[in-house]
Amino acid sequence: DGVHEKRAAAGERQALDGVGLAVEAGAIVWAVPADGQGRESACILAALAALGVLAGIRDLRRADRPFGLRIDEHGVALAEGGLGWGQIEGVALYYAPAGQVDSDDHTTAPAPPHLHVFPVEGAQLPGPRVSVRNGRRVQDVADSAELDQGTDELIKALTRYAGPRLEGAPHGLRRAAAPGPVTLQGPGFGPLTDAAGTLRAAKAPAGAARTFTARRNSGLRLVLTLALAVAGTTATMSLFTGGLPWGPEPLSAFGPLGAMLGWSLSVGSFREWRRPLRVRIGTDGIAVQNFAAPEVMIRWDQAVAVAVGRRPGAVEKHPWLLLWPVPGHGFDLPHDITDGHQVYTLVELRRLRDGDAVEPTARYFAGSRYAETA
Repeated sequence: DGVHEKRAAAGERQALDGVGLAVEAGAIVWAVPADGQGRESACILAALAALGVLAGIRDLRRADRPFGLRIDEHGVALAEGGLGWGQIEGVALYYAPAGQVDSDDHTTAPAPPHLHVFPVEGAQLPGPRVSVRNGRRVQDVADSAELDQGTDELIKALTRYAGPRLEGAPHGLRRAAAPGPVTLQGPGFGPLTDAAGTLRAAKAPAGAARTFTARRNSGLRLVLTLALAVAGTTATMSLFTGGLPWGPEPLSAFGPLGAMLGWSLSVGSFREWRRPLRVRIGTDGIAVQNFAAPEVMIRWDQAVAVAVGRRPGAVEKHPWLLLWPVPGHGFDLPHDITDGHQVYTLVELRRLRDGDAVEPTARYFAGSRYAETA
């Protein structure tokens, strides 16, 4: 399968070359009748214009040879040459850092990723600059947004041909030796690291799944907000009818404020009561329902790695349930970026009843997909 980048538009370059030629012609016309300082300035201008024209001709020649990226059973190849899979340690889709995502809740889809290739020592693709990230040599090969076949086709090609070299989670994660059922990574989504994980005892859950609910009682909160709303409404009505049926008369002045606050909070509390926070972890995957939001189901074959750890970029140390999706799968859930990989921050454990049991439950059901964070 070939993935070809769109040809660079040469129209602008041709226009600039035309301007350069016009400037050079004008400089020559200026230099003929001029003498002394004027002729010297005209010659300098003509020389600069000539350099610009030569650079433009070089760029036009490059534009006539469009950048081509090919991914197949042999490896990754550019127009100037390529690398076989034996010369490639890994490939990954690199997303922009979360700080560049314009969204308060991080639910906005990130910008299209770049294709990064990690060559083995002594090898590299001709053309892209080699840099070092986290101790690994990496080349930024292409921006998927500029590929004529798009990001989806790029992911399909990598899934088909890269095999275990396609990295869907940060390289620094350690695969845990989970005591639960063996759930091997799907084809094309290779090892998180070569280092073995640490075996931890985990008691098998009683059933095929375990459900965790919110620590906060949404029903009690709804009752309290409704009580505030009713009290505020009653006090507000007393301003027009005269005489507060209960409490000191000055309290009626706070009636409108209490009514507005109570009814606005009641709407949110009712939505939370109808759709409370709930997380279910089982043999089929992880189902997450945030407050007042529809439930989202993530199957195990849609997940590369699951872990319990600190939220990326957060100052506080409270643990979260984290999930790295298989490339090409997206969910309507809050997300962040770690080491160029998209990660879903599913829930903060302290918000759940029996939150301490989430880690062993996830470890058991995720099996080989469970990963230890640094």
